[in-house]
Amino acid sequence: MFFAWGEKMNNRVTSGKGFKVLITLICIMLVLALITAGNSTVGGLVNGFLIAPLQRVAADFTHTAEKTVQPPKSADELAKENSELAEENRRLNDMLVEYYDLKKENEELYKFYNIKKSNEDFSVVPSTVIARDPNENFYGFVLDKGSADGVSLNDPVMTENGLVGYVSEVSIKSCKVTALISPSSQVGTVDKRTSDEGVVTGTPALCDEGIALMKNISTSNSIRSGDIIVTSGYGGLYPKNIKIGTVTKVDLDEHTGMPSAVIKPFEDARDITSAAIIVDFSGKGEIQGYIEESGKDNSKKK
Repeated sequence: MFFAWGEKMNNRVTSGKGFKVLITLICIMLVLALITAGNSTVGGLVNGFLIAPLQRVAADFTHTAEKTVQPPKSADELAKENSELAEENRRLNDMLVEYYDLKKENEELYKFYNIKKSNEDFSVVPSTVIARDPNENFYGFVLDKGSADGVSLNDPVMTENGLVGYVSEVSIKSCKVTALISPSSQVGTVDKRTSDEGVVTGTPALCDEGIALMKNISTSNSIRSGDIIVTSGYGGLYPKNIKIGTVTKVDLDEHTGMPSAVIKPFEDARDITSAAIIVDFSGKGEIQGYIEESGKDNSKKK
């Protein structure tokens, strides 16, 4: 019985919390003692698995801190860095400007490509508006192409949306365009729906609104609001079937009492930045006449 009681007490002691703590402390002290005494086997294990990794972590932290916390730079170093950054910024801005120029050029070329694709007989010279005369009352403008590029007087000027005018002056490297809404412009036209013919021109009263007038219309015309007006091709100055605009109103001309139609152009010459000069097309310079009773064509060259 005595031995049973002793065994029971022994189990309580060895399984108790305090006993486990004591054993842990003894083990730690033993390890430290062995390390201090120079026990290479145990000391090496402890050093390899515990102390060395901690030393490496501490060294890495110190190295990172040294790299992060740099001594302050001198005024010359800072000035050099600022200069390099400014130069890099200028270079990037130049690249951005070049990108936008190329993007715009590609967009314009695509428009002119569509004009050429739709009119295979056209010879097209892409151009850019480079000037507008503030004293020009009828919104003429100057393009950056001239006789050196094959441009000549009276060449039609258009965009992908429609006719905008014609070349009225030419120099070697540029040309002036008289707008469709100018009284100097006279374009033979036809109503696409009804085939009624007329002449589209500008007037001082309407040009500031960006609109034109179709005159010389037959009194028996069937033109109405919304009709599409295109070039007739008669006279050889303009290709046939180039879009001009839509009819907004049909009325009697206040001066002649003859029918006239107000035309809103598809392209506003006051706002364009680029255009296509049509330097050649099928039928250029040919005056389209009527067939005589003899059956011969009365057409002739200008």
